[in-house]
Amino acid sequence: MADQKYALLVDYTYFSGNHAAEIACKEELGLPIDQFGIKEVEIGPFKKGEGNDGDAWEWFYIPCPTSIFSDHWGTNGDKAGQRPLAVQVEESASMYYGTLEDMTAKMAEFDRPMVLFQL
Repeated sequence: MADQKYALLVDYTYFSGNHAAEIACKEELGLPIDQFGIKEVEIGPFKKGEGNDGDAWEWFYIPCPTSIFSDHWGTNGDKAGQRPLAVQVEESASMYYGTLEDMTAKMAEFDRPMVLFQL
């Protein structure tokens, strides 16, 4: 449906950062080595402060969908509404894809930081 908006929801607390989503997306779309549908971005490591005896660190990964991903799985994409392989292969089951409305409701189920990408 052309007026339905789609989104990718990421629970980055548990996202593994093993590049499986990147590789799966690249394979599914037949992208060359220098293009990405999803690019995993590393944040950290950096020291958070003096909590936990000064040994608390921040270090996580976020899979960022590019315009190439949105072109296929976004509202008017040729794969809109299908479940992306990148979401299927993520071993931590921390990526979700669906309508913007469903992903907003899904995000509300959790009590931790998440990232919602409208496609």
